[in-house]
Amino acid sequence: MTKNKSFTTLVNIALVLLIILLFSMTRQFLSPIYNIFLFLITPLILAIYIFYAFRPIRDKLAQWTKKPGLSAVITFLLFIAFAIGLFYVTFSMIYDQAQSFLQNVNMNALVKYSDTDIYKELSQYIPIGEYIDKFEAWLQGMAGNIPNMLSRLFSNIGSIGSLFLLIILGLFYLLKDEEQAVKTIHYLARGKYYDRIMEVLSQIHNTLEIYISGQILVACVLGVLMFIGYAIIGLPYKLSLAAIALVFNFIPFIGPFLGAAPAVLVGLTISPAMIVKVIVVSVIVQQLEGNIITPNIMGSKLNIHPFVVIVAVMVCANLFGVLGALIASPLYMCIKIIVKGIRNEKFDSQNQCVIPLDNDKSES
Repeated sequence: MTKNKSFTTLVNIALVLLIILLFSMTRQFLSPIYNIFLFLITPLILAIYIFYAFRPIRDKLAQWTKKPGLSAVITFLLFIAFAIGLFYVTFSMIYDQAQSFLQNVNMNALVKYSDTDIYKELSQYIPIGEYIDKFEAWLQGMAGNIPNMLSRLFSNIGSIGSLFLLIILGLFYLLKDEEQAVKTIHYLARGKYYDRIMEVLSQIHNTLEIYISGQILVACVLGVLMFIGYAIIGLPYKLSLAAIALVFNFIPFIGPFLGAAPAVLVGLTISPAMIVKVIVVSVIVQQLEGNIITPNIMGSKLNIHPFVVIVAVMVCANLFGVLGALIASPLYMCIKIIVKGIRNEKFDSQNQCVIPLDNDKSES
């Protein structure tokens, strides 16, 4: 029995790997379908993220106004105002600070180390001066290309506008018609496996609610802590760097390292001591996040091994890009709940088949 179970498990793993291999081999051939799928699924996923973030606000408003429809509309308008304000403030702030950094970066902080013994020793093996010159030229080129980058961004404003329109439409109907959607799910799930399906969907709903709302709150707290830390050590462009760290913190485990990279780059242009300070701030904030912030906000209900999360993020990022890295953890948790539900249903069915046989034997 154990050998058969192990063999079945190995076969299932082999089939999953085969499906992934076939998908990667046919990805270029199926690129039009793949692009359409991404275009449709991306706004839906982002709308679900925003829905779970603003759902508590809608529920509170519904308790106060006693009108669910009105509370949904008010919540939707609050999101629109928040999104417009956030985009305007963040975009203008990051643009000004990024342009200032690229134009006024202090390369002398790197060049002055040419008199040190370490520089002279390394220069025998590595052309450090050449790399510094190339780095400076790249930064100056980036500063000159900012207007062109913005023009390319606004040339794609149609696709960005379509994406945003789909997101806000999906969010509006999720906020307004959640009760109707639940009734539809109950209707579609009717039948033999109704109880099991509703149990699985309830677990998925609770998991997504805890994860998404908790992840947003954790990322915001980490962004504030990063800003305070950068302000204490005197790091320039602290607001932009903290905003970048906040966004990358939505990607588990790998995101914090990616979010700290721009701050390290800025510290590199100032002094080695500033690099050390930036690293110390990042380590302290991550320790606070892992030991205090996340356990108190999200609890231990979403216990996932870090290795599993890293593998899931890498696989999903390879398949779906940034969106894949964002949804890797909740997607894994949902699949885990579904697999567990199927296994429990199979186990219960086997037990129901065994019980009548035992009763027949006892009667005879």
